[in-house]
Amino acid sequence: MTGTEKARPAAAVTVRAMPLADVQGGERVRVVALRGQGSREMRELAAAGLSVNRCLDVANRQAGGGILVSLEGRRLAIGAEIARAIWVRLVETPASML
Repeated sequence: MTGTEKARPAAAVTVRAMPLADVQGGERVRVVALRGQGSREMRELAAAGLSVNRCLDVANRQAGGGILVSLEGRRLAIGAEIARAIWVRLVETPASML
């Protein structure tokens, strides 16, 4: 490294957003965008508490691409098409919580 370069902090990790449909079971994610908000399914999920900045625990992926998630102690089954319209980022769990 030369004197003009700045060191990047070791803890700085960029996690790109991805569709909820791509998340594996056991992951914790934060919702960053909802696409297709006018659909009936999206309105029902919003009524159940799903919104941008909410955290979800992905229980597992279902056959056919659906996702089972936990939101504030409630289980929600989300179909494959809607899971592709919900964009999320992985939430890192501090080592002290493991």
